[in-house]
Amino acid sequence: PAPTFFSQWAYSYLCNGQINPTQLDKNTVADSQLRLLIDQVECSTEQSLQSLTDEILNCGFTGAISVQNKEPIVRAITLHAVLRLQPMLEQLKEGLQLYGLHLLIKQYPEICQPLFVLGGDVKVNAEFVMASIHPQLSEKGTSKHQVELDLVNFIQDLLYESEEGPEHLADEDGPRSITPARFLQWITGQGHVPLLPSEKKDFAVVVKFNHNCEADFGNHSICYPVVSS
Repeated sequence: PAPTFFSQWAYSYLCNGQINPTQLDKNTVADSQLRLLIDQVECSTEQSLQSLTDEILNCGFTGAISVQNKEPIVRAITLHAVLRLQPMLEQLKEGLQLYGLHLLIKQYPEICQPLFVLGGDVKVNAEFVMASIHPQLSEKGTSKHQVELDLVNFIQDLLYESEEGPEHLADEDGPRSITPARFLQWITGQGHVPLLPSEKKDFAVVVKFNHNCEADFGNHSICYPVVSS
């Protein structure tokens, strides 16, 4: 899968080499110590704020340290946290240039953004899996058709129940529980929603039913699906 772990400001920096202040807020700060400092500043009184003087000054704030300046202090801490990552982003840009990817994201920033910035529809859920499944059903009214419908309904119930409480579906002897993402990973080789719109539009899982499996695999009581991707 693509590295969809960049924040919006970091991706914008990769595209144009500039830090956009409008994309920065306290949620931009990933460093746990600086996040704690921001929380302490926001909850501080005039007296407790003075005890944070050294840490605030280390973040580049040059104004008066007072409760009236809480917002400028938080902005200074946020900018300090962002600037610490700038050298790493520069190294990443150099690496992207080796493969011509940096030029590509500069030319098509909106198209490439889903490959770098986490969106709201990347996580696999039961609804997406069931919408992607296209079962090839037998003729209506036949016993085969009813068996196939029962199986599809069972898969649907299984996936929706796994979202409500995957711990209830875990095998006591197994290390992992069933989730829609792991189910999709098993049948397609990928556990995420296709990132490109064209791929997502054409994404489909065709399900064929083998009613003569005993002829193929001999006598058995449990039918194991055959997966090919």
